Amino acid sequence: MAQLDVRAHILEEWFRLPESRRRHATDAVAFAFRILRERPELCAGVARHQLEAEWIATWLLPHIPTAEPN
Repeated sequence: MAQLDVRAHILEEWFRLPESRRRHATDAVAFAFRILRERPELCAGVARHQLEAEWIATWLLPHIPTAEPN
């Protein structure tokens, strides 16, 4: 599976989470580690050094709502 396909599948999994679990950068990091541990089939065919938790979290960060200033 190409890296773009892996990214699309991971984003699909991310958006399946309730919004309350997608609010903070720490949620993205925890999700990244969990997906690598629990769903290794999503990452099949991509070199392990190319797909680490940091990469996955980087993909997710743009999809986290930004905090509004007071």
